[in-house]
Amino acid sequence: MTPRRLSEKQMIRELEAGREHLLSAPAARRLLWLLRHRLQSITRNVYIVRYVPDQTEELYDILVDGVTVVHIELPRDVSSTEIVFEKSGINEYLEACRHITKPNRRKLELALELAQR
Repeated sequence: MTPRRLSEKQMIRELEAGREHLLSAPAARRLLWLLRHRLQSITRNVYIVRYVPDQTEELYDILVDGVTVVHIELPRDVSSTEIVFEKSGINEYLEACRHITKPNRRKLELALELAQR
């Protein structure tokens, strides 16, 4: 098996583990509630394509239902109401994120493939 195939398999495992964590882990309840509240309706077809933990907030880019990417900046302080929530289509997201790294772009492509299943 080539190194690229191994890294793709690892990315797929990460995407699926992130999806399960988001949908079932108590630590992810706030994030899942926010997605459901702002989007009104989502399926179990959600994949975290980018996660950046920061000292004061956590940054997420989440593929929802294979058609929408949501960028969320979630403060670590749960009492804070300063939440950034930006919704965009796939092409719009890629256009806005020209700086996206090759691995993150590939992760998005794999998430799109998983979403089509």
